[in-house]
Order: sequence, then structure tokens, then C-alpha cells
Amino acid sequence: MKLVEFRNDAGALLPGLIVDNRVIDLTATALELGIERPPTRATGYLPGSGSASAQKILEAAPDSRHVVPDADLGPAVAAPPKLLCLAGNYQSHIEESGSNRIDKAKSTPRFFIKPNSSIIGASDTIRIPEVSDTVDYEIEIAAVIGKGGKSIPAADAASHIGGYVVFNDISARDLNVVGHRTERKMDDFFDWLVGKWCDSFAVVGPWLVTSDEIYDPTGLEMALHVNGELRQHSSAGEMIFTVPEAIAWISRFLTLETGDMICMGTPGGVGATTSTWLKAGDTVTATIEQLGALENPVG
Repeated sequence: MKLVEFRNDAGALLPGLIVDNRVIDLTATALELGIERPPTRATGYLPGSGSASAQKILEAAPDSRHVVPDADLGPAVAAPPKLLCLAGNYQSHIEESGSNRIDKAKSTPRFFIKPNSSIIGASDTIRIPEVSDTVDYEIEIAAVIGKGGKSIPAADAASHIGGYVVFNDISARDLNVVGHRTERKMDDFFDWLVGKWCDSFAVVGPWLVTSDEIYDPTGLEMALHVNGELRQHSSAGEMIFTVPEAIAWISRFLTLETGDMICMGTPGGVGATTSTWLKAGDTVTATIEQLGALENPVG
């Protein structure tokens, strides 16, 4: 099934379900059923979330009269407890940056966290911040946790995945506000992190596809276009560390919760390779097979 979050007349985000290309208001459906405290987020309806009321609402949704006309979709996962991203998880991206191929047997996943304030939806505007003129794109597949846990074995990780979503990890490669400082150890690393954290730099959508529809994400084709020009083209099978391996590694350090997103890194073709940066007026389209497409203007 496809879960969404849509904006009501007041601009608040509410959970919905796509049924026959219509968006069903799950909150209104719940109230009609007499369920007073339904999940307030789309992720509350994921397999493994453990909500009996959510299952009852979903069963009633196909026959619900609460259809949202001309639904304005927001981020499919608008407020994850944690937005986790893997760095350097595709050999093609590692090589295009000038580094050597990774020997997986002698390496571990690298992950970092992005703030929720960076999240926007599938058609929202990517904003070029005044602190950088080297803004880049990165198409990624993201797994969303349905059932939380700690120290999850890779062999059991699939049962903890609630769904998958398209993610575009926007990055400011260089900051133009640091020229006055005396360089310190690790300044480059912290600048890299700050360049990941800007507002509108995490595009999530258009919907959250539950894991029962995606048997194996590694076969999914990925493509990113800028103004119709193909920039990235790969499959999730090029990942160095798989989704289960990433879950196993991350959960050794952090307790994973329902709604956490794990974004699995990007293939080669990013703008940094050719210094082809995003600029106002561009349109970025990120598509993953079975998961849909993000189409965002740049402003």
C-alpha cells in the first residue's frame, strides 16, 4: 500500500492512504469508526508498528467516503524520530570523488543524521541557501523502520522494515562564509556536515510504499534528471552495504524506532564531479522503480 501525508486547509499534515489513485483521509475514517486516538503520522500505519487501531482503519479505508480532492501531498515521512543517512555506500560515487574502491570486508558503514527541519515534500522547492553556491543532488532509496529495536541481527532486519521511499539528499559542497577563519583539524568534516543540514535539503516522497510490496529493493532502478538531462542512473543493487546490514550496524549504537528513516547513499553522477551545481530555475526529478518520483523546482 501507499501511505502519504497531505496538507489540510490549515496547512497541517495528516496521514492518508492511496486507494485507486484517490487519497483517503485516515483520520476522518478513524473518527467515523469511533477510534478517538488514531495514529497522527503515516508511519503509524506501517507494518510492524504494533497499532491494532491502525489495522482496523486501513481495513475500512478502501470503502471510506473520506476522499481528499486535489490532495496537496507533503513529505511522505514528515517527522521521523531519526533521519539517518549513509555516506559513501556506492562504489561509483566513491570512485568519482577520487577515492579508492571500498573493500567491504575491511570496512563498516558510515552514517550521519540530518535534522527534520531539512525535510520537504515531492513537489516543494529546493532552496539555494546564501551560504553556498555549490548545491548538489543525490538520489537515494530510504528504508523506514516499522518495528523498532536495538542490536538487530542482519538476518532479522527485514522484519523491522516497514516501507521504502524516494529520498534526495541535497548537499552544499562548499560554504562561502568561512574564509575568515584559521583552519583547525576536522574543519572540512564539520563543513561537510553543515552542508547537509540546510533547510529543504532532504526531499522525501511522494509516498511511502509498505515493505510487503517490495520483496527485494536491490533490484530497483534509480534515475535522476536535472531539467530533463539524465545525471544519475543505477540500481539499489550497487549498494556496498545492504539495508539489513545497515540496520544491524546502526542499531548497535542507536535504538531504532518506528518511523526512523535510513537513507542508503547515492550512486555516481553527482554534480560535484563536473562542478555542475543546482541553480534557481532548475527542476530536479528523482525516480525509483515502484516507489515513484520527486519533482522539485529549485529556487
